[in-house]
Amino acid sequence: MGASPFLEPIDHSESCIGQVEQMRENTQRTVSQKVPADVDPIARDELRRLAEVHGPCVSVYLPTTRFGPETLSGPTRLGHLIDHADKELQAGGASRSQAHDVLAPLRALLHDDAFWQHQGRGLALFAAPEVFAEYRTSMPLTEHVTVGEHFRIGPLVRELGHEGVFYILAISQNVVRLFEATGKTIRELPLGDIPASMEEAIPQEVPEFYDQSHSIGPGIQLFHGHGSEADYDKAALERFLRAVDHPLVHRLGGQTHPLVLACVGYYVAVYRAVSHYPMVWPDAVEGNPDRRSVAELHDAAWALVADHFAEPARRRLDRYRQAAGTGLALSRPEEVLAAARSGKVDTLLLGAETPGTVDDRVEEALVETLRHNGDVVAVEEGAGLEGGAGALLRY
Repeated sequence: MGASPFLEPIDHSESCIGQVEQMRENTQRTVSQKVPADVDPIARDELRRLAEVHGPCVSVYLPTTRFGPETLSGPTRLGHLIDHADKELQAGGASRSQAHDVLAPLRALLHDDAFWQHQGRGLALFAAPEVFAEYRTSMPLTEHVTVGEHFRIGPLVRELGHEGVFYILAISQNVVRLFEATGKTIRELPLGDIPASMEEAIPQEVPEFYDQSHSIGPGIQLFHGHGSEADYDKAALERFLRAVDHPLVHRLGGQTHPLVLACVGYYVAVYRAVSHYPMVWPDAVEGNPDRRSVAELHDAAWALVADHFAEPARRRLDRYRQAAGTGLALSRPEEVLAAARSGKVDTLLLGAETPGTVDDRVEEALVETLRHNGDVVAVEEGAGLEGGAGALLRY
């Protein structure tokens, strides 16, 4: 297999710790330059690349914590799982040297103190000959290790429910900020040519405003000229928001992901009227965004768009239920696996009933579906999928 952008080949002539750091940097660059807060976004294409790797493949899952003394137990637990994987690799026919090479990137993490201080709620690690990948997850994971012909990727599918990208434009007169986010991650983007404040956008507005008035007493200004103060303020606001929107549209390079505004309420209609961005979200995070933390902005914005990103999975589940009894929907794990092996599965639906681990037949069906360019979606609790999965067939 050729090296993919996120699965870097291991050069054994260099120190293993250095290789792991380089692979980690390359992984972050691949995911649209996202820098998540202790969570790594996972896209379907990455799962597909993992599915294409052939064994011996080692998959490690660990629950992790962000704070406190429990973070120190991570290396110890990982060490025990590595020892188990070492025995399994050699029992499967790998030499001691081959097993050592496969597990070397995992062992390097045992001594990476900074790595263990920046964790989400779960950690997934994948190692194979000349392949290594790591993901910090937003959901807790059941601790286990498997060695097989392919990676065990089922537990990661739940993370796909939060993969949709959206933007947050936090805008006030004092500060303009732009964020790229998913359901579980957020990072601030450099503004580029977008003005960072109203003063930067329209620097002549304040002097012009005072040129239109003169004092007629202590603290009293008489305005004259064309229009009222309110008219002037609205015109100035429109010029400010246009000055933000034009470079923003250029900055986002033709993207059509939802753009959620975070601003005082009366900005929203004005921005929507002047904007040329194709998907300004109809609802906004109202109030002064300067008073909200990044986490608060993210939570409030995600609440507005979450249903939008959940809708495709709901539609697939509806199609699956409608196809029941027609021969185009399967639920028994052995039937799902046979269809996946023959490339018949258009979409594999994975239920919430098995959040930690996945039935071996369903796990193999997941890998085969991805290898045959099928899709996989996680559906909500209560979907009632037999064996934790269901398949929509191509024919």
